[in-house]
Amino acid sequence: MHPTEQEIWNLLRLLSKIDDGEGAALANAAAENLRCLVETGIFGSLAGLPRALMEVIANDPAMKESDRRVAKVLLSACDPVDGYVSLSKQQISIRTGFSTSKARIALRRLVGAGYFIAVSPTKWEHSNGDSAIKHRPNFEMLEAAS
Repeated sequence: MHPTEQEIWNLLRLLSKIDDGEGAALANAAAENLRCLVETGIFGSLAGLPRALMEVIANDPAMKESDRRVAKVLLSACDPVDGYVSLSKQQISIRTGFSTSKARIALRRLVGAGYFIAVSPTKWEHSNGDSAIKHRPNFEMLEAAS
């Protein structure tokens, strides 16, 4: 991930905490503008297997627009070394602009459709305070789609 994009995600997290009337309205507008900037692909776009999987998801009539947006966030955040996405539902919510419950429902549909595999933390991760479920893109879906 481009360092500037990472800084934008950090800024979005901070903007989401502003909740005082006019300041919150300005923060929400700024956050939406930053999301639009990232969505332009200025920091790079999906390529290779992530792009191919995103195309399959985008063409699946059972997937909603919220599912597609969550999938794009997940695929963009996938660690190329270990192949997992380590974003919390709150981080997904911030990056998409959706409520946490809407992000959770979209994530559930993506996992249910087989596009992502939910991976529970290992005992070692859990004992070190990392109890978040990670998600792995299911690139095997590409074979089934072709």
